[in-house]
Amino acid sequence: MKNQLSTVATLHYVYGVFICLVGMCLLGLVFAGVFLNSDWIQQQAGGGPPVFAGHFLQILGWALFALVELHALLNLVSGAMIQKHKGRTFSYVVAALNCLNIPFGLALGIFTFVVLGSQEVQVLYEARSLEGTGRIVR
Repeated sequence: MKNQLSTVATLHYVYGVFICLVGMCLLGLVFAGVFLNSDWIQQQAGGGPPVFAGHFLQILGWALFALVELHALLNLVSGAMIQKHKGRTFSYVVAALNCLNIPFGLALGIFTFVVLGSQEVQVLYEARSLEGTGRIVR
């Protein structure tokens, strides 16, 4: 089961980096908004689009970028916690959020639920949590 935990942790890292790269692509909305508000576009025939359109794209781009990067960060932290056998509940929450992203997030979320839900992993996490309390682990 430790091999599967290692695999889940690695997949959380890979998925977190993938989501981070997707978030970088969302910055294209911000640049599009800046471009729409540029002097060059405003000087073109017809005066260009209204100024609020550029501002709307900038705000939307930054908001989506922040949400996607937060999701990526949660996956990276979850991968680190799975490697350390800590924060099982946190990893469950991240797996549930991943299930909203079809198909890769759904597959990762289900795999995470299956691995973290197994009896061996529960015992491993409980043993890890008891190590810090000074109790005897059997």
